[in-house]
Amino acid sequence: MSMTEVFLLKPASMCAAALAQLATMLTADEYHQWQTRGHDRRRLEYLVSRGVLRHLLAVRLNQPANRFLFCAGEHGKPALSSGHWHFNLSHSGDWLVFALCQHHGVGVDLELGGRRYSCLALARRFFTASEYEWLSQVPIDEQERAFYRLWSRKEAVLKAHGGGISAGLDKVCFMPEKAWQLDNQLDAISYYVQDWPFASGWLCLASMAPSVSMYHIDCNLNSYSIDPMLIHTLFEESNS
Repeated sequence: MSMTEVFLLKPASMCAAALAQLATMLTADEYHQWQTRGHDRRRLEYLVSRGVLRHLLAVRLNQPANRFLFCAGEHGKPALSSGHWHFNLSHSGDWLVFALCQHHGVGVDLELGGRRYSCLALARRFFTASEYEWLSQVPIDEQERAFYRLWSRKEAVLKAHGGGISAGLDKVCFMPEKAWQLDNQLDAISYYVQDWPFASGWLCLASMAPSVSMYHIDCNLNSYSIDPMLIHTLFEESNS
C-alpha cells in the first residue's frame, strides 16, 4: 500500500553545517537565485525549501541531489521530470512542511493562524455558500480556528489536484456537519483528507494514499518519526 511521508522543520533552526550541505544540493541556477535573493529570511527559506526537497528525493531516487530536474505538471504544479515520486510543500510562520508520495499526487497545507482580516469576510468571499453558512453558525470564539481548518483542507485538495487556488476554492466544498465529507468538483479522484491541530491552526494533507508517516527534521537534517496526533507538542517544545 502506498504511503505519504510528511516532514516538518523550522528553517531558522538549521545549523551552519546543515545549511552549507544544503547549498551543495542546488543546481547552478538555483544557487544563483538563492544568492541574489535580497531579504535574509527569503534567502534562507529558498535554500532550505529547495535543498531539503532535493535531499529527501535524492535518498529515495538514489542519485545526486543536484542532478534530477523539475518541470511543470499538467496544471502547472512543480513535478519531477522523471515522473517518479510526487511532492508538495507549504510554509507558514517559522515552519515548513514537505509531503512525498511515490505513486500518487499529494497536497499539503499549513496554516498557523493569525490573519489580520475577518475570517467571516474571507469566508464570504472565497468559500461556498454552505461553508460560509456553517462557519457563521460556529460560536464566535471558535470561528477563527474553524476557518483555518476549512481553509487548509480546501487548499490541500487544490494542491493535490495541481491547479492550486486558481483552480477554484468554490470547486472544493466540505460539509463539516457530515463528518467533513468532500464534494469534489475538480476531478474524479477520491482524496483522503486528514488534518491535525498545529499551533493556532492546522496542518492538512490530501492524497490518494490513506497511510501517513510523519517526521521532524532537526537542525542537523536528521529525521525523527513523530506521532501525527502529537505534532502540537512539537510546536510547543520548539518555543519552550
